[in-house]
Amino acid sequence: MTYLADQSLWQAIHDRLAGDGALMVEISGIFDLAPEGRDLPYITIGEGSLRDWSAKDFSGQEHLLDIHIWSGRSGGRQMRSLADQVAGLLSGQPLILTGHQLVGLDFVFFENFFDGDGQARHGVLRFRARTIRTP
Repeated sequence: MTYLADQSLWQAIHDRLAGDGALMVEISGIFDLAPEGRDLPYITIGEGSLRDWSAKDFSGQEHLLDIHIWSGRSGGRQMRSLADQVAGLLSGQPLILTGHQLVGLDFVFFENFFDGDGQARHGVLRFRARTIRTP
């Protein structure tokens, strides 16, 4: 059994997004790191933070996790549409984790801006997840 739920949570989020045919038609893939030379748009599941969220009767963890959307369009329409799809696929959804139970997955914020090169638009969605370890 794993003590930390972060890998299982990351995998469940990846599987949920990758399993949505409508989203996958619009993007070129979902990655751990931004791939060089890949066609835009695509999504990366970024690193996050993890803290203890335990109580007397359970061992729990609170996760903050960022989903990054990368778009080559200068306007924000594509970015907002993709962000809405991702938020809808994840917010409040019952994802299945290994060795842990997801108690809640909530949207925290969305921000989008031009990346450092001034060409690509970069969007960040942050989610808060709470998990408890299962026996």
